[in-house]
Amino acid sequence: MTVTNSRTIKLDNESLVMLLDEVAAMVASGQSFADGLQALGDDSMGRLGQAANAVRADIRQGKSASESIAALSTTYRAPITAAIDVMACSGSTEPIHEAVRLIREDNDAKHQLILASINPILNVVVSAAILFFVMPWIVVSLSEAELIKSAFSPSIREITQSFAQNFALATFAAVSIVATFSLILYWGISRTSRTASGYRNRATLCRWLAMQLKSPNAAGSANAAGRDLGTVIETAAKVVGPQCLDSWAEAITNIRGGMRAVDSLGIPDSASGPVRQCVADLVMSRRDGDSVAFDLRRLADLYSQKSCQLRKRWLQSLPKWVSWLLMIIMIAILMRAITVPIIDVVGGMLR
Repeated sequence: MTVTNSRTIKLDNESLVMLLDEVAAMVASGQSFADGLQALGDDSMGRLGQAANAVRADIRQGKSASESIAALSTTYRAPITAAIDVMACSGSTEPIHEAVRLIREDNDAKHQLILASINPILNVVVSAAILFFVMPWIVVSLSEAELIKSAFSPSIREITQSFAQNFALATFAAVSIVATFSLILYWGISRTSRTASGYRNRATLCRWLAMQLKSPNAAGSANAAGRDLGTVIETAAKVVGPQCLDSWAEAITNIRGGMRAVDSLGIPDSASGPVRQCVADLVMSRRDGDSVAFDLRRLADLYSQKSCQLRKRWLQSLPKWVSWLLMIIMIAILMRAITVPIIDVVGGMLR
């Protein structure tokens, strides 16, 4: 019998969320990891059951639960590790639920980007196809109407041959239209996503700081050594990402070293003013952990709201602008192709 290792199994986001929900339910009911994972490790559960059996085998071999479960994902390893470690210290399942919420938020953001991109890209393709296929038929129809009867008027065959000769140019024009508007759309949505992600990262940092400050073994009172507070900040920064951890590295080192001068802590410039004030209050013991945690949760809600508003506003507005612009350009080109020959005929009659 082959023993599957959790490091060789990678779960998709939906399966990972299901497993974390089951872990939270186990802890809430007082059930051990071994018993809970054994019940989950059914062959009918497919890959989720295999992952549960692999995690249970790793735990029996002496590996930590956080390391074993986090190995099931490459993207969310840091949040899962932090969630299980904080849960082990506090006894609360809130960290697991926060990790699940983080994964679901990322999935929702990706789905919104995909859905917001489909409609304008389809409009681009349809517009290019209309201009590519409809314009020759308009010219042919005008030729059939014989608005101008002269020896120099091109025949339908000549028009068709001319279009065939310029097929490469027409194809290049159609592809250029699609590529240009797709790049504009990609640039706009990417820029919006980066800005919205900045607010979301701030919200995540505040939420994980607040969650740890309320746990009994964390820096609820910000003791003189400041070691617990440094661990709290380090854990929250790891959840956000490597860049956030690097930006807070100096402050974490100074806090663990016992530094209490706020100006010398090395708090990164990327941290907002309220977050800097909350950290300073903890270092200087001006407020207790519950009070600071309350403010941090309010900040997290504010940053989450800003991120959602920014993302929704641009994802709803930018595709509409692109679609309207495409429709206007397409209508203008078609109207010009239809009206210019008629205007020429009327002008010739007046002369």
